[in-house]
Amino acid sequence: TFSSQDCSSRTVNYKMGDDDKKRKRDGDSPTDGSGNKQMELLSAWFCPYAQRAWMAMEIKCPGQFKVTEALKITDPDGVYSRDSLDKIPLLKESNPLGLVPVIIDRRSNKPMSVCDSLICVEYIDEVFGDVDANKLLPGGPAQRAEARMWSSRLNDDIATQFYVLLLKQNKEDQDKAADKMLSAVLDFCQKCKGPFFYGDEISMVDITIAPWLVGARMEVVLKHFRNFEVPSTAEYSKYFEWRDSVLKHPAFVATASPDFEAMKRVYCRYADGTALVVKSKET
Repeated sequence: TFSSQDCSSRTVNYKMGDDDKKRKRDGDSPTDGSGNKQMELLSAWFCPYAQRAWMAMEIKCPGQFKVTEALKITDPDGVYSRDSLDKIPLLKESNPLGLVPVIIDRRSNKPMSVCDSLICVEYIDEVFGDVDANKLLPGGPAQRAEARMWSSRLNDDIATQFYVLLLKQNKEDQDKAADKMLSAVLDFCQKCKGPFFYGDEISMVDITIAPWLVGARMEVVLKHFRNFEVPSTAEYSKYFEWRDSVLKHPAFVATASPDFEAMKRVYCRYADGTALVVKSKET
């Protein structure tokens, strides 16, 4: 199975050696006297759940954290299998489940590890609530509760259904997952104020679904493997306006993988139904 809020094993090897990627992860601005970052995100470039947390940090505390790649495939050819996943020791120490994202906050004498992607988003929004940046859960108690409910619903009906659509090999099951995703997108469109869900500023609701509905996973993965795309009809017009706004948002630009072919390879084992199969060590 897979977690609805975290990533543990959805990848092939990918080298992050170019200057732009290094800049994104290492940054230039120290946050304490020793030059060490006090905030650290344990991530994986291929993980959409980790991208949620990373987007929140780009918005609320840019330059004050480092991103550490915590998962990799040990197979020399980069072939995915459940038993070839390597996790760095810090990930195992920070989250017993071995899942990303994990935010490690070392700003106090008692370092804090925060797990689960949407909890990470809320945590960053709260601890950096006094900075000059938009609130990811905006408004009063009622609107913040509404945002949490929308995020929960969209997580179930879009993020989770993304994997159902890929993993299921039966056309009827695929169609059900696709219909559920499109129904959620349509409901989102009807509520979205534009350019983002609550208006001019991006929120947790937008971050909840952006990694799946914008960029490689939508444009390449679902379209290539399942011929899935949002219809170009009037009722979905708000989606395309929202998508274009997300594509230009600095937090999405900074966190999205530009390598669409590598992303396609990540999900090919999902599409043929073998992603969750553990290879026998005797063969």
